[in-house]
Amino acid sequence: MISLKSEITRKVLNYFFLNPKESLYVNELSRNLALDKRNFVKKIKELETEGILKSQSRGNLVFYSINRDYPLYNEYRKIVIKTIGFEEMLRNALKNIKAINDAYIYGSYAKNKMDTHSDIDLLVVGSHNIISLQKKLNKIQKEINREINVVNMDEKEFKRKIKNNDPFIIGIIRNKHIRINL
Repeated sequence: MISLKSEITRKVLNYFFLNPKESLYVNELSRNLALDKRNFVKKIKELETEGILKSQSRGNLVFYSINRDYPLYNEYRKIVIKTIGFEEMLRNALKNIKAINDAYIYGSYAKNKMDTHSDIDLLVVGSHNIISLQKKLNKIQKEINREINVVNMDEKEFKRKIKNNDPFIIGIIRNKHIRINL
């Protein structure tokens, strides 16, 4: 059984569940996740022993990736994404920014159709400070190794676009989307 109490475990699983086709060596992964390499190596080996990660040697480097054949892969993926994953990271970042009324994830992430090159699309509604938002999103982007494509809109504009049946906004609302509860 994998414990999600460790920050290293949470960050590694979150990263690989968002990037299931990635295969990274230890230094690259620890640098991307801003984690101390000494403790990191020990935890990575524990996750490999558990079976959720797999490794492959290429020359003198050992590359790690998520093991999609792990019997509890889908269950752990759902738990991580809903409790400590990207959506929770985003919720925590957004709730600390004043004047955000609503936020929606749409596109390939919401439809569960992301591939290696997919970005994450986000609509943020409110009279918030866009620079503050972007700073928080930059930190998340670095940690998850995905670009977050954000559209900012004030409440009046959002309501007007709904009233006028704006194809972009109506498309987000009618298609699969994830509303971030703030």
